[in-house]
Amino acid sequence: MMASIDIPCTSNKVRIAASSDENLKVATQALMGSSFILGDKQDRVLTIKAGNVKITSTSMPEKHVTLSTCFMLIREKVDKEAREVNRQTRPVAYRAHIGELYYVSVTSGYGCVGIRRFYVPYGLTSENVCPIRSGICLCFNEWAQLLSLLPIIHEQHPELKVIAESCNEKTKTKTID
Repeated sequence: MMASIDIPCTSNKVRIAASSDENLKVATQALMGSSFILGDKQDRVLTIKAGNVKITSTSMPEKHVTLSTCFMLIREKVDKEAREVNRQTRPVAYRAHIGELYYVSVTSGYGCVGIRRFYVPYGLTSENVCPIRSGICLCFNEWAQLLSLLPIIHEQHPELKVIAESCNEKTKTKTID
């Protein structure tokens, strides 16, 4: 049975055709989006809408970051470094490039995972990047909650899992060649 639904999406209506109720539910969820509150302070909100993943501070809305779909490829390394900061067994100064001028960082002395855009100051080389203010920092409990939400996110938004897996395959292909 073929079903369809009209969904308002940026002042236009999008018609979705689905071959079953489950496909219709998945397609509707992808366009309508979902939100998850991170951490005990409930100041960080992760929203997913039409394949875009954004983390925003509710107390300071100008502080936000839109994550690339390949961001989760480095989640295990970021988590490992965050655990090292918590244990204080060695100094940590980890920064990973996640697309354009966006970086994820974990540094000793700061109890958070920083996700922000960087810029190159005028007259300096690309090794001298500096962070902008509008990025976001996730306390370790917010980071842990984000990781624990991944199965739910992938269940509700299977398109994100497919895109992440394709990014992973591209990365594997690049390292083999």
